Amino acid sequence: MHGGVGCGKTMLMDLLVASAPKEFQVQRTHFHDFMLDVHGRLRHTHGEADPLKHVADDVAAGVKVLALDELFVTDVADAMILARLFGRLWDAGLVLVATSNRAPDALYENGLQRQLFLPFIHRLKEACVIHDMNSPVDYRRLAHHARGLYFLTPDRTALLHKAFLENGEDSLAGAAPAGSSSSSGGVGNPGPINVNVAMGRSLHVPQALGSAAMFGFDDLCNRPLAAADYIALAGRFHTLAVADVPVFSAANRAAAYRFVTLIDVMYEHRVRMLISAEGTPFELFQWIVTQQEARKAGGTTAGHISMASSSSNSSSQRSRSLQQHGFSSSSSSGGCDEVVVDDQLGFAKDRAISRLTEMQSIEYLLQHAKQRPELKHLVLALQEAQDKQRQRR
Repeated sequence: MHGGVGCGKTMLMDLLVASAPKEFQVQRTHFHDFMLDVHGRLRHTHGEADPLKHVADDVAAGVKVLALDELFVTDVADAMILARLFGRLWDAGLVLVATSNRAPDALYENGLQRQLFLPFIHRLKEACVIHDMNSPVDYRRLAHHARGLYFLTPDRTALLHKAFLENGEDSLAGAAPAGSSSSSGGVGNPGPINVNVAMGRSLHVPQALGSAAMFGFDDLCNRPLAAADYIALAGRFHTLAVADVPVFSAANRAAAYRFVTLIDVMYEHRVRMLISAEGTPFELFQWIVTQQEARKAGGTTAGHISMASSSSNSSSQRSRSLQQHGFSSSSSSGGCDEVVVDDQLGFAKDRAISRLTEMQSIEYLLQHAKQRPELKHLVLALQEAQDKQRQRR
């Protein structure tokens, strides 16, 4: 199933997973998590003439239906093995149910050595029935927002820290989570801890209290972290606070990629997100555009458009054109002089904006609370709030 954000792809897949009989042997996971598991198995496969074949057979032995959410290929290491991996899985009779924001022919578009990835696309179209679910409506945006999750006011950092403390203290009554080493961060006192990550690494958490953690944006997205690190955080904490998220531009493009990955992982694991930012979710990504959007706005297909390098007339004309196509002439942080033209990031931003929006809804918070025994006391309150919302509609 492929289509724009919020059109119901994941919801349909989850309905299938929830209603499938046990003999279907359904495994539901995110594409990030699945590929991390595959690479981990490959590293631990010794003495096999064909390690990838061995791993594929091992996966197929325990799964008949593989439900993969967000099939979105950006890693060349993933791209190089998908054709053989899934070819073996399909030959073994595995059924793939997957969601993606991109149609099969657009997967890994413009990626390194993409010609080696094309056999996977061909086999995917042969093995699967392709459903285009594109819709002009993002149904996530229809959810009513809860308060106290996304902070924009001048005192946003202080408000975020207060919300972090409240969530951490609220979780302390439940079972203490495992998987970390700590010399501080005791009851009522947030402190640093280390969280175990795949392959024997650990991730330093500046502030932790109960099942809540707080990071500065730079600590999470301006360091060489990846999905494995964010998955480890999602497994350890039910609430993640991120301070000082900036408006994205050419100066912090790599951080924008990591932020999108962070949101994908936290959304998949139904982690409660608390964020202080320079702008709304839309404003954070207002300078990230696809080549098609840049052409419509009178831009270029280069890596970025430098507004400052243009003449005053052409800069003014381009600024007006950008505004006509939905791009603000200045950001909430006081202005930005670069528009990043990046198809991968420009495409992914819509998903990130949509998910950031949904993560503020009572529906999302109810799912978050239901999955965690230590938050069972919040379920009734959230259900009551949800009922009141429905009555007002």
